[in-house]
Amino acid sequence: MKIARFLCLTFTLLLTVSPAAYSDTIVDNFESYATGTFPFPTWSDVAAFSQGAAPIPSATVIDTTDAFGNPTKALSTVNALGDSKGIYAQVGVSNFYTLLGDMRIDQYSDHPEFTTEDWAMQITFGQAGPDSWAVTPQAGLYASSLTQGWRLFMIPSQPGGPFLDVDIGVAANVGQWYRVLFELDAVGGVFHSRIEDILTGIVLADRLDVIPDWQQQFAVFDSVSFFAGDLNPNDTIPNIGVVDNVNVRAEPVPEPSSLTLFGIAAAVSLAFRRRTTRQGE
Repeated sequence: MKIARFLCLTFTLLLTVSPAAYSDTIVDNFESYATGTFPFPTWSDVAAFSQGAAPIPSATVIDTTDAFGNPTKALSTVNALGDSKGIYAQVGVSNFYTLLGDMRIDQYSDHPEFTTEDWAMQITFGQAGPDSWAVTPQAGLYASSLTQGWRLFMIPSQPGGPFLDVDIGVAANVGQWYRVLFELDAVGGVFHSRIEDILTGIVLADRLDVIPDWQQQFAVFDSVSFFAGDLNPNDTIPNIGVVDNVNVRAEPVPEPSSLTLFGIAAAVSLAFRRRTTRQGE
């Protein structure tokens, strides 16, 4: 049954993003790995770039249940403190990035003081090394331990770019499965965030954020990652996040139909919706 749902999820992604001339694509439901192991060789450990005491491996495949109570394998960050815990894989530097995954928060840390300080799971594109994934240039969606909600986050890849930490307006409840979609038009500076409650099928958020004075050099990313982090030195309880049914696509240029849809949506967003963002420190 899981295979049927996984194929349906993959088909949905292919409908969402029109095919390009070529693309880097990763599709993984973690069923092929032994329970308790790291999902090598498809993925590498973000803890390899840790600047703290992140354990290695920092994530392992677990036996769990999906949103409907069916048995499944998924990837979970380990129950230990660390500045970055999870997986990453390299993709080509692209103009258009798409990232989709099923995500569940199993535990939040106990001493977050800022929204970006502790997070239970982040779905993101970024630059792999030499810095920790906690501080490397990146763009994605994360579940903040402080607000226990989903937020749009960005550290630019070039000076002068935007630092983003934007409340999506959707809770990230412990034990609940969410289907999280993040798309980035690196040419136009358009961010698409979509979050769905998998059990009910209700779309909780579907929004565009268009960044003014955008330059493509602000989003030069060569990797994709799913990771958690515990940065507050007073933390005694670590964040734990789970991810499954991963679909990644990095395209040099999307099909004209995709560009047209993003262009129309961006114009509407700029004309009629006020963006509220806070520049990161």
